[in-house]
Amino acid sequence: MKPRKNNFLISIYKKKNYLFSILILYSVYCALKIGLSWDEQFHIRQGKLILNYLLSFGYKNVDFLYRENYSSIYWVFNYFITTIFPKNFQIEISHLINLVFSLSTIIGVSKISKELFNDKIAKLTLVILFFFPVFFGHMGFNNKDTIVAFSHTWIIYLTIRYLKNQKFEDKCKKYIFLLGIVAAIGTGIQLVFFGSLVPLIIFILYEIFYFKKIVNKNFSKKKLLYDALKCFIVFYILLIIFWVDTHQNIFILPFEYLAGTLKDSYWTGWSYNLLNGNFLLSNEVSFLYIAKSLLYKSPEYFIFLYIVFICTFLFFNDSYRKEFKNFNYKIFFIIINIIYPTISLMVIPYPIYDGIRLFLWTLPLLSIIPSLSLYFLFINNKLIFFKFINLIVSILFIGFLINFIKITPYHYTYLNYFAGHKTNLNSKFENDYWGASIKELINKFDFNNEKILISSCGINEGIAKKYFKQRGLSKAQFVTLDEADYVIMTNRTVYINKEVENIDNITTCFEKYKGQDLVTVSRNKVLLSTIRKIK
Repeated sequence: MKPRKNNFLISIYKKKNYLFSILILYSVYCALKIGLSWDEQFHIRQGKLILNYLLSFGYKNVDFLYRENYSSIYWVFNYFITTIFPKNFQIEISHLINLVFSLSTIIGVSKISKELFNDKIAKLTLVILFFFPVFFGHMGFNNKDTIVAFSHTWIIYLTIRYLKNQKFEDKCKKYIFLLGIVAAIGTGIQLVFFGSLVPLIIFILYEIFYFKKIVNKNFSKKKLLYDALKCFIVFYILLIIFWVDTHQNIFILPFEYLAGTLKDSYWTGWSYNLLNGNFLLSNEVSFLYIAKSLLYKSPEYFIFLYIVFICTFLFFNDSYRKEFKNFNYKIFFIIINIIYPTISLMVIPYPIYDGIRLFLWTLPLLSIIPSLSLYFLFINNKLIFFKFINLIVSILFIGFLINFIKITPYHYTYLNYFAGHKTNLNSKFENDYWGASIKELINKFDFNNEKILISSCGINEGIAKKYFKQRGLSKAQFVTLDEADYVIMTNRTVYINKEVENIDNITTCFEKYKGQDLVTVSRNKVLLSTIRKIK
Protein backbone atom coordinates (compact mmCIF):
# COMPACT_ATOMS: atom_id res chain seq x y z
CA MET A 1 0.00 0.00 0.00
CA LYS A 2 1.19 3.54 -0.77
CA PRO A 3 0.12 6.93 0.53
CA ARG A 4 -2.37 8.34 -1.98
CA LYS A 5 -2.78 11.93 -0.89
CA ASN A 6 -0.72 14.52 0.84
CA ASN A 7 -1.62 16.31 4.02
CA PHE A 8 0.32 18.75 6.14
CA LEU A 9 2.48 16.22 7.98
CA ILE A 10 3.35 13.92 5.11
CA SER A 11 4.54 16.92 3.10
CA ILE A 12 7.12 17.59 5.80
CA TYR A 13 9.31 14.67 4.83
CA LYS A 14 8.53 14.81 1.10
CA LYS A 15 10.23 18.21 0.93
CA LYS A 16 13.06 16.88 3.07
CA ASN A 17 16.10 18.55 1.50
CA TYR A 18 14.73 22.07 1.78
CA LEU A 19 13.02 21.47 5.10
CA PHE A 20 15.90 19.69 6.82
CA SER A 21 18.24 22.55 5.95
CA ILE A 22 15.88 24.94 7.72
CA LEU A 23 15.52 22.60 10.71
CA ILE A 24 19.27 22.25 11.12
CA LEU A 25 19.76 26.03 10.91
CA TYR A 26 16.99 26.50 13.49
CA SER A 27 18.58 23.97 15.85
CA VAL A 28 21.96 25.69 15.44
CA TYR A 29 20.36 29.05 16.24
CA CYS A 30 18.77 27.64 19.40
CA ALA A 31 22.02 25.97 20.50
CA LEU A 32 23.91 29.25 20.16
CA LYS A 33 21.14 31.42 21.61
CA ILE A 34 20.48 29.52 24.83
CA GLY A 35 22.51 30.20 27.96
CA LEU A 36 24.62 27.93 30.11
CA SER A 37 22.92 25.10 31.92
CA TRP A 38 23.40 24.69 35.67
CA ASP A 39 26.54 22.49 35.64
CA GLU A 40 27.76 22.82 32.06
CA GLN A 41 30.95 24.71 32.99
CA PHE A 42 31.70 22.13 35.65
CA HIS A 43 31.61 19.35 33.06
CA ILE A 44 33.94 21.25 30.75
CA ARG A 45 36.37 21.72 33.66
CA GLN A 46 36.14 18.02 34.49
CA GLY A 47 36.99 17.19 30.89
CA LYS A 48 40.02 19.47 31.14
CA LEU A 49 41.17 17.88 34.42
CA ILE A 50 40.85 14.35 33.05
CA LEU A 51 42.65 15.21 29.82
CA ASN A 52 45.51 16.90 31.70
CA TYR A 53 45.75 13.90 34.03
CA LEU A 54 45.94 11.46 31.12
CA LEU A 55 48.46 13.55 29.19
CA SER A 56 50.67 13.65 32.29
CA PHE A 57 50.40 9.82 32.51
CA GLY A 58 48.79 10.10 35.94
CA TYR A 59 51.35 12.37 37.55
CA LYS A 60 48.96 15.29 38.07
CA ASN A 61 47.09 14.93 41.37
CA VAL A 62 43.64 16.38 40.72
CA ASP A 63 40.31 16.25 42.50
CA PHE A 64 37.28 14.72 40.76
CA LEU A 65 33.62 14.83 41.72
CA TYR A 66 30.60 12.68 40.74
CA ARG A 67 32.19 11.60 37.49
CA GLU A 68 31.12 7.97 37.93
CA ASN A 69 27.56 9.01 37.09
CA TYR A 70 28.25 10.32 33.62
CA SER A 71 30.39 9.96 30.51
CA SER A 72 33.92 11.11 31.27
CA ILE A 73 34.91 10.07 27.73
CA TYR A 74 32.44 12.51 26.24
CA TRP A 75 33.51 15.32 28.58
CA VAL A 76 37.14 14.87 27.52
CA PHE A 77 36.18 14.75 23.84
CA ASN A 78 33.98 17.83 24.21
CA TYR A 79 36.69 19.82 25.96
CA PHE A 80 39.40 18.72 23.51
CA ILE A 81 37.39 19.91 20.50
CA THR A 82 36.71 23.28 22.14
CA THR A 83 40.47 23.85 22.54
CA ILE A 84 40.83 23.91 18.75
CA PHE A 85 38.83 27.15 18.64
CA PRO A 86 39.33 30.53 20.39
CA LYS A 87 38.55 30.33 24.10
CA ASN A 88 35.92 33.08 23.81
CA PHE A 89 33.76 30.65 21.82
CA GLN A 90 34.21 27.65 24.12
CA ILE A 91 30.57 27.49 25.24
CA GLU A 92 29.17 27.97 21.75
CA ILE A 93 31.45 25.23 20.35
CA SER A 94 30.46 22.93 23.21
CA HIS A 95 26.79 23.51 22.37
CA LEU A 96 27.40 22.71 18.71
CA ILE A 97 29.20 19.48 19.66
CA ASN A 98 26.23 18.45 21.81
CA LEU A 99 23.94 19.35 18.93
CA VAL A 100 25.83 17.12 16.48
CA PHE A 101 25.49 14.10 18.79
CA SER A 102 21.80 14.86 19.41
CA LEU A 103 21.11 15.11 15.69
CA SER A 104 23.00 11.84 15.29
CA THR A 105 20.55 10.30 17.77
CA ILE A 106 17.67 11.39 15.54
CA ILE A 107 19.43 9.85 12.53
CA GLY A 108 20.03 6.69 14.56
CA VAL A 109 16.37 6.16 15.43
CA SER A 110 15.39 6.79 11.81
CA LYS A 111 17.79 3.98 10.86
CA ILE A 112 16.19 1.71 13.47
CA SER A 113 12.77 2.53 12.01
CA LYS A 114 14.00 1.73 8.53
CA GLU A 115 15.44 -1.63 9.67
CA LEU A 116 12.22 -2.59 11.42
CA PHE A 117 9.67 -1.07 9.03
CA ASN A 118 10.44 1.04 5.96
CA ASP A 119 11.95 4.27 4.68
CA LYS A 120 8.74 6.29 5.07
CA ILE A 121 8.40 5.35 8.73
CA ALA A 122 12.08 6.28 9.16
CA LYS A 123 11.53 9.78 7.77
CA LEU A 124 8.39 10.35 9.83
CA THR A 125 10.17 9.20 13.00
CA LEU A 126 13.02 11.59 12.29
CA VAL A 127 10.64 14.56 11.98
CA ILE A 128 8.59 13.59 15.05
CA LEU A 129 11.61 13.17 17.33
CA PHE A 130 13.14 16.42 16.08
CA PHE A 131 9.97 18.26 17.07
CA PHE A 132 9.63 16.59 20.46
CA PRO A 133 10.13 19.70 22.65
CA VAL A 134 11.88 18.08 25.61
CA PHE A 135 14.37 16.29 23.35
CA PHE A 136 14.93 19.31 21.10
CA GLY A 137 15.29 21.61 24.09
CA HIS A 138 18.19 19.59 25.47
CA MET A 139 20.05 19.07 22.21
CA GLY A 140 22.39 22.04 22.51
CA PHE A 141 23.50 22.37 26.12
CA ASN A 142 22.77 19.06 27.86
CA ASN A 143 26.04 17.10 27.72
CA LYS A 144 24.88 14.39 30.14
CA ASP A 145 21.55 12.94 29.12
CA THR A 146 21.76 13.49 25.35
CA ILE A 147 24.92 11.41 25.06
CA VAL A 148 23.15 8.53 26.87
CA ALA A 149 20.30 8.82 24.34
CA PHE A 150 22.86 8.79 21.52
CA SER A 151 24.58 5.66 22.82
CA HIS A 152 21.35 3.83 23.62
CA THR A 153 19.92 4.49 20.15
CA TRP A 154 23.02 3.48 18.23
CA ILE A 155 23.57 0.36 20.36
CA ILE A 156 20.09 -0.83 19.37
CA TYR A 157 20.71 -0.08 15.70
CA LEU A 158 24.15 -1.73 15.63
CA THR A 159 22.78 -4.77 17.49
CA ILE A 160 20.00 -5.24 14.94
CA ARG A 161 22.54 -4.92 12.13
CA TYR A 162 24.80 -7.49 13.80
CA LEU A 163 21.97 -9.99 14.24
CA LYS A 164 21.06 -9.63 10.58
CA ASN A 165 24.62 -9.79 9.24
CA GLN A 166 26.60 -12.05 11.54
CA LYS A 167 27.59 -14.28 8.61
CA PHE A 168 29.43 -11.38 6.94
CA GLU A 169 32.77 -11.26 8.75
CA ASP A 170 33.82 -7.76 7.64
CA LYS A 171 30.53 -6.19 8.73
CA CYS A 172 30.62 -8.14 12.00
CA LYS A 173 34.02 -6.77 12.97
CA LYS A 174 32.85 -3.24 12.32
CA TYR A 175 29.66 -3.65 14.38
CA ILE A 176 31.50 -5.23 17.33
CA PHE A 177 34.11 -2.48 17.42
CA LEU A 178 31.54 0.30 17.11
CA LEU A 179 29.29 -1.26 19.77
CA GLY A 180 32.18 -1.27 22.24
CA ILE A 181 33.01 2.36 21.50
CA VAL A 182 29.41 3.60 21.63
CA ALA A 183 28.73 1.74 24.90
CA ALA A 184 31.85 3.26 26.48
CA ILE A 185 30.90 6.76 25.33
CA GLY A 186 27.48 6.44 26.95
CA THR A 187 28.51 5.38 30.42
CA GLY A 188 30.71 6.35 33.20
CA ILE A 189 29.30 4.11 35.06
CA GLN A 190 25.75 5.39 34.65
CA LEU A 191 23.17 3.11 36.26
CA VAL A 192 20.31 4.46 34.16
CA PHE A 193 22.30 3.69 31.01
CA PHE A 194 23.04 0.10 32.04
CA GLY A 195 19.43 -0.39 33.04
CA SER A 196 18.26 0.89 29.68
CA LEU A 197 19.94 -2.05 27.94
CA VAL A 198 18.01 -4.74 29.84
CA PRO A 199 15.15 -4.98 27.28
CA LEU A 200 17.70 -5.21 24.45
CA ILE A 201 19.56 -8.05 26.20
CA ILE A 202 16.30 -9.93 26.77
CA PHE A 203 15.35 -9.36 23.14
CA ILE A 204 18.69 -10.76 21.92
CA LEU A 205 18.33 -13.89 24.07
CA TYR A 206 14.76 -14.55 22.95
CA GLU A 207 15.67 -13.82 19.33
CA ILE A 208 18.55 -16.26 19.08
CA PHE A 209 17.07 -19.04 21.24
CA TYR A 210 13.37 -18.87 20.43
CA PHE A 211 11.85 -16.34 17.98
CA LYS A 212 14.53 -16.23 15.24
CA LYS A 213 12.66 -13.56 13.27
CA ILE A 214 15.69 -11.38 12.51
CA VAL A 215 18.75 -13.64 12.65
CA ASN A 216 19.65 -15.71 9.59
CA LYS A 217 19.43 -19.50 9.65
CA ASN A 218 23.22 -19.88 9.96
CA PHE A 219 23.43 -17.70 13.04
CA SER A 220 26.11 -18.99 15.44
CA LYS A 221 25.53 -18.73 19.19
CA LYS A 222 29.15 -19.62 19.82
CA LYS A 223 30.33 -16.78 17.61
CA LEU A 224 27.92 -14.45 19.39
CA LEU A 225 29.58 -15.20 22.75
CA TYR A 226 33.01 -14.70 21.24
CA ASP A 227 31.97 -11.41 19.62
CA ALA A 228 30.31 -10.25 22.84
CA LEU A 229 33.57 -10.83 24.69
CA LYS A 230 35.52 -8.80 22.12
CA CYS A 231 32.92 -6.02 22.35
CA PHE A 232 33.18 -5.98 26.16
CA ILE A 233 36.99 -5.78 26.01
CA VAL A 234 36.82 -2.72 23.71
CA PHE A 235 34.18 -1.18 25.99
CA TYR A 236 36.03 -1.85 29.25
CA ILE A 237 39.43 -0.64 28.04
CA LEU A 238 37.99 2.64 26.78
CA LEU A 239 35.88 3.10 29.90
CA ILE A 240 38.75 2.53 32.32
CA ILE A 241 41.21 4.77 30.44
CA PHE A 242 38.95 7.79 30.97
CA TRP A 243 37.48 6.74 34.33
CA VAL A 244 40.64 7.83 36.08
CA ASP A 245 39.57 7.45 39.71
CA THR A 246 39.41 3.67 39.16
CA HIS A 247 43.06 3.45 38.09
CA GLN A 248 44.18 2.30 41.52
CA ASN A 249 42.28 -0.95 40.97
CA ILE A 250 40.58 -1.27 37.62
CA PHE A 251 39.10 -4.70 38.43
CA ILE A 252 37.39 -3.86 41.71
CA LEU A 253 36.71 -0.11 41.99
CA PRO A 254 34.35 0.16 38.97
CA PHE A 255 32.06 -2.47 40.44
CA GLU A 256 32.25 -0.94 43.91
CA TYR A 257 31.15 2.41 42.48
CA LEU A 258 28.33 0.72 40.60
CA ALA A 259 27.17 -1.10 43.74
CA GLY A 260 27.27 2.21 45.61
CA THR A 261 24.64 3.69 43.29
CA LEU A 262 22.17 1.05 44.51
CA LYS A 263 22.32 2.16 48.13
CA ASP A 264 19.49 4.17 49.64
CA SER A 265 22.02 6.71 50.90
CA TYR A 266 23.27 7.39 47.38
CA TRP A 267 22.62 10.99 46.32
CA THR A 268 22.64 12.55 42.91
CA GLY A 269 21.14 15.71 41.47
CA TRP A 270 18.29 17.77 42.91
CA SER A 271 16.58 16.50 46.05
CA TYR A 272 12.97 17.30 45.28
CA ASN A 273 10.42 17.68 42.47
CA LEU A 274 7.33 19.64 41.58
CA LEU A 275 4.99 17.70 39.30
CA ASN A 276 1.54 19.10 38.50
CA GLY A 277 1.44 21.02 41.78
CA ASN A 278 2.63 18.12 43.93
CA PHE A 279 5.98 18.28 45.72
CA LEU A 280 7.97 15.05 45.77
CA LEU A 281 11.27 13.93 47.24
CA SER A 282 13.51 12.70 44.40
CA ASN A 283 14.12 9.31 46.04
CA GLU A 284 10.44 8.71 46.75
CA VAL A 285 8.76 9.27 43.39
CA SER A 286 5.87 7.11 42.19
CA PHE A 287 6.55 4.48 39.53
CA LEU A 288 4.08 6.49 37.39
CA TYR A 289 6.37 9.54 37.50
CA ILE A 290 7.63 9.11 33.92
CA ALA A 291 4.14 8.48 32.51
CA LYS A 292 2.76 11.56 34.26
CA SER A 293 5.67 13.71 33.08
CA LEU A 294 5.12 12.54 29.50
CA LEU A 295 1.42 13.33 29.78
CA TYR A 296 2.22 17.00 30.39
CA LYS A 297 5.40 17.27 28.29
CA SER A 298 4.31 15.55 25.07
CA PRO A 299 2.66 17.46 22.21
CA GLU A 300 -1.09 17.02 21.95
CA TYR A 301 -0.87 15.56 18.45
CA PHE A 302 1.73 13.06 19.73
CA ILE A 303 -0.61 11.80 22.46
CA PHE A 304 -3.51 11.68 20.00
CA LEU A 305 -1.47 9.53 17.60
CA TYR A 306 -0.83 7.06 20.41
CA ILE A 307 -4.58 6.76 20.90
CA VAL A 308 -4.96 6.27 17.14
CA PHE A 309 -2.33 3.54 17.18
CA ILE A 310 -3.97 1.63 20.02
CA CYS A 311 -7.30 1.68 18.19
CA THR A 312 -5.89 0.76 14.78
CA PHE A 313 -3.65 -1.92 16.26
CA LEU A 314 -6.62 -3.58 17.93
CA PHE A 315 -9.11 -3.30 15.05
CA PHE A 316 -6.88 -3.18 11.94
CA ASN A 317 -3.99 -5.36 12.97
CA ASP A 318 -4.15 -7.34 9.72
CA SER A 319 -3.47 -4.17 7.77
CA TYR A 320 -0.27 -3.57 9.73
CA ARG A 321 0.80 -7.20 9.41
CA LYS A 322 0.33 -7.20 5.64
CA GLU A 323 2.41 -4.05 5.35
CA PHE A 324 5.24 -5.04 7.70
CA LYS A 325 6.76 -8.47 8.21
CA ASN A 326 6.69 -9.70 11.85
CA PHE A 327 4.89 -6.51 12.82
CA ASN A 328 3.53 -7.61 16.23
CA TYR A 329 6.94 -8.95 17.20
CA LYS A 330 8.62 -5.63 16.40
CA ILE A 331 5.95 -3.65 18.21
CA PHE A 332 6.41 -5.83 21.27
CA PHE A 333 10.13 -4.96 21.28
CA ILE A 334 9.40 -1.22 21.03
CA ILE A 335 6.72 -1.25 23.73
CA ILE A 336 8.92 -3.20 26.16
CA ASN A 337 11.62 -0.54 25.74
CA ILE A 338 9.06 2.21 26.32
CA ILE A 339 7.51 0.80 29.49
CA TYR A 340 10.70 -0.65 30.96
CA PRO A 341 11.79 2.61 32.71
CA THR A 342 8.47 2.72 34.54
CA ILE A 343 8.87 -0.92 35.58
CA SER A 344 12.45 -0.28 36.72
CA LEU A 345 11.32 2.56 39.00
CA MET A 346 9.37 -0.01 40.99
CA VAL A 347 12.53 -1.89 41.97
CA ILE A 348 15.52 0.49 41.63
CA PRO A 349 15.98 3.12 44.38
CA TYR A 350 17.39 5.75 42.04
CA PRO A 351 16.73 9.48 42.61
CA ILE A 352 14.57 10.97 39.85
CA TYR A 353 14.15 14.71 39.23
CA ASP A 354 13.64 17.31 36.47
CA GLY A 355 10.73 15.54 34.82
CA ILE A 356 11.87 13.12 32.11
CA ARG A 357 15.35 14.60 31.65
CA LEU A 358 17.06 11.46 32.97
CA PHE A 359 14.98 9.39 30.55
CA LEU A 360 15.70 11.21 27.30
CA TRP A 361 16.99 7.87 25.98
CA THR A 362 13.38 6.60 25.89
CA LEU A 363 12.17 9.33 23.52
CA PRO A 364 13.71 8.03 20.25
CA LEU A 365 11.85 4.70 20.37
CA LEU A 366 8.82 6.47 21.80
CA SER A 367 8.62 8.44 18.53
CA ILE A 368 8.23 5.36 16.33
CA ILE A 369 4.66 4.55 17.39
CA PRO A 370 3.19 7.92 16.26
CA SER A 371 5.04 7.46 12.96
CA LEU A 372 3.23 4.16 12.45
CA SER A 373 -0.09 5.84 13.19
CA LEU A 374 0.61 8.55 10.62
CA TYR A 375 1.61 6.01 8.02
CA PHE A 376 -1.56 4.01 8.62
CA LEU A 377 -3.69 7.14 8.23
CA PHE A 378 -1.93 8.09 5.00
CA ILE A 379 -2.33 4.72 3.32
CA ASN A 380 -6.02 4.63 4.27
CA ASN A 381 -6.74 8.22 3.33
CA LYS A 382 -9.54 7.28 0.91
CA LEU A 383 -11.92 6.52 3.78
CA ILE A 384 -13.81 9.59 5.02
CA PHE A 385 -13.32 8.66 8.67
CA PHE A 386 -9.52 8.53 8.32
CA LYS A 387 -9.57 11.78 6.35
CA PHE A 388 -11.25 13.35 9.37
CA ILE A 389 -8.62 11.88 11.72
CA ASN A 390 -5.90 13.23 9.40
CA LEU A 391 -7.47 16.68 9.64
CA ILE A 392 -7.47 16.54 13.45
CA VAL A 393 -3.80 15.51 13.50
CA SER A 394 -2.86 18.34 11.14
CA ILE A 395 -4.72 20.94 13.23
CA LEU A 396 -3.13 19.68 16.44
CA PHE A 397 0.31 19.70 14.86
CA ILE A 398 -0.03 23.25 13.53
CA GLY A 399 -1.21 24.45 16.95
CA PHE A 400 1.73 22.69 18.57
CA LEU A 401 4.18 24.11 16.03
CA ILE A 402 3.08 27.67 16.86
CA ASN A 403 3.68 26.96 20.55
CA PHE A 404 7.02 25.29 19.72
CA ILE A 405 8.27 28.41 17.93
CA LYS A 406 6.98 30.76 20.64
CA ILE A 407 9.11 29.17 23.38
CA THR A 408 12.39 29.39 21.41
CA PRO A 409 15.04 28.60 22.61
CA TYR A 410 13.69 27.12 25.87
CA HIS A 411 11.86 24.17 24.35
CA TYR A 412 12.55 21.92 27.34
CA THR A 413 10.11 24.12 29.31
CA TYR A 414 7.25 23.04 27.01
CA LEU A 415 3.96 22.08 28.64
CA ASN A 416 0.84 21.00 26.77
CA TYR A 417 -2.86 21.72 27.22
CA PHE A 418 -3.23 19.04 29.91
CA ALA A 419 -0.87 20.96 32.23
CA GLY A 420 -3.53 23.61 32.78
CA HIS A 421 -3.78 27.37 32.39
CA LYS A 422 -0.47 29.04 31.53
CA THR A 423 -0.65 31.62 34.34
CA ASN A 424 -0.72 28.81 36.94
CA LEU A 425 2.16 26.73 35.58
CA ASN A 426 4.82 28.25 37.86
CA SER A 427 3.06 26.77 40.86
CA LYS A 428 2.73 23.36 39.19
CA PHE A 429 6.09 22.69 37.48
CA GLU A 430 9.77 23.63 37.71
CA ASN A 431 9.91 25.17 34.27
CA ASP A 432 13.44 26.51 33.81
CA TYR A 433 15.16 23.93 36.02
CA TRP A 434 18.41 24.39 34.07
CA GLY A 435 18.45 28.15 34.68
CA ALA A 436 19.31 28.63 31.00
CA SER A 437 17.21 31.82 30.71
CA ILE A 438 19.53 33.66 33.13
CA LYS A 439 21.68 34.84 30.20
CA GLU A 440 18.73 36.58 28.55
CA LEU A 441 17.52 37.88 31.90
CA ILE A 442 20.81 39.60 32.79
CA ASN A 443 21.16 41.00 29.27
CA LYS A 444 17.80 42.72 29.81
CA PHE A 445 18.70 44.06 33.27
CA ASP A 446 19.73 47.73 33.49
CA PHE A 447 20.38 49.50 36.78
CA ASN A 448 22.85 52.18 35.60
CA ASN A 449 25.70 50.19 37.14
CA GLU A 450 24.85 51.40 40.64
CA LYS A 451 25.94 49.16 43.49
CA ILE A 452 23.37 46.51 44.28
CA LEU A 453 23.31 43.67 46.76
CA ILE A 454 21.90 40.60 45.06
CA SER A 455 21.43 36.95 45.93
CA SER A 456 20.18 33.92 44.02
CA CYS A 457 17.69 31.11 44.29
CA GLY A 458 17.37 28.08 42.06
CA ILE A 459 20.28 28.98 39.80
CA ASN A 460 24.04 28.51 39.62
CA GLU A 461 25.36 31.72 41.15
CA GLY A 462 28.70 31.34 39.37
CA ILE A 463 26.96 31.48 35.99
CA ALA A 464 25.04 34.62 37.01
CA LYS A 465 28.32 36.27 38.03
CA LYS A 466 29.80 35.34 34.65
CA TYR A 467 26.98 37.04 32.76
CA PHE A 468 27.06 40.12 34.99
CA LYS A 469 30.78 40.41 34.30
CA GLN A 470 30.26 40.03 30.55
CA ARG A 471 27.84 42.95 30.64
CA GLY A 472 30.28 45.07 32.61
CA LEU A 473 27.96 45.26 35.62
CA SER A 474 30.83 45.11 38.08
CA LYS A 475 28.92 46.69 40.96
CA ALA A 476 26.54 43.77 41.29
CA GLN A 477 27.70 42.19 44.55
CA PHE A 478 26.42 38.73 45.51
CA VAL A 479 25.61 38.38 49.20
CA THR A 480 23.49 36.12 51.40
CA LEU A 481 19.72 36.27 51.04
CA ASP A 482 19.41 37.99 54.42
CA GLU A 483 21.62 40.86 53.20
CA ALA A 484 20.30 41.14 49.65
CA ASP A 485 17.99 43.79 48.19
CA TYR A 486 17.44 41.76 45.02
CA VAL A 487 17.19 38.08 44.18
CA ILE A 488 17.77 36.49 40.77
CA MET A 489 15.87 33.23 40.41
CA THR A 490 13.88 30.61 38.55
CA ASN A 491 10.96 28.71 40.10
CA ARG A 492 13.22 25.90 41.36
CA THR A 493 12.02 23.94 44.37
CA VAL A 494 13.61 24.90 47.70
CA TYR A 495 13.05 24.36 51.41
CA ILE A 496 11.20 27.07 53.29
CA ASN A 497 13.39 26.20 56.28
CA LYS A 498 16.62 24.34 55.49
CA GLU A 499 16.67 22.72 58.92
CA VAL A 500 13.38 20.86 58.33
CA GLU A 501 13.62 18.23 55.57
CA ASN A 502 10.15 17.03 54.65
CA ILE A 503 7.64 17.50 51.84
CA ASP A 504 5.50 19.99 53.78
CA ASN A 505 8.53 22.28 54.01
CA ILE A 506 9.14 22.51 50.22
CA THR A 507 8.14 25.51 48.13
CA THR A 508 9.48 27.32 45.05
CA CYS A 509 11.81 30.31 44.82
CA PHE A 510 9.01 32.42 43.34
CA GLU A 511 6.77 31.66 46.31
CA LYS A 512 9.48 31.99 48.95
CA TYR A 513 10.70 35.44 47.92
CA LYS A 514 7.93 37.93 47.30
CA GLY A 515 8.47 41.40 45.89
CA GLN A 516 8.52 43.50 42.74
CA ASP A 517 9.79 41.97 39.50
CA LEU A 518 12.23 44.40 37.87
CA VAL A 519 12.97 42.29 34.80
CA THR A 520 11.65 38.92 33.68
CA VAL A 521 12.03 36.27 30.98
CA SER A 522 8.80 34.64 29.86
CA ARG A 523 7.72 32.40 27.03
CA ASN A 524 4.13 31.92 25.97
CA LYS A 525 2.93 33.66 29.18
CA VAL A 526 4.96 31.36 31.43
CA LEU A 527 7.48 33.14 33.70
CA LEU A 528 10.88 31.42 33.49
CA SER A 529 13.16 33.68 35.54
CA THR A 530 13.17 37.05 37.24
CA ILE A 531 15.24 39.59 39.11
CA ARG A 532 13.03 40.63 42.01
CA LYS A 533 13.37 43.49 44.50
CA ILE A 534 12.68 41.95 47.92
CA LYS A 535 13.32 44.83 50.30
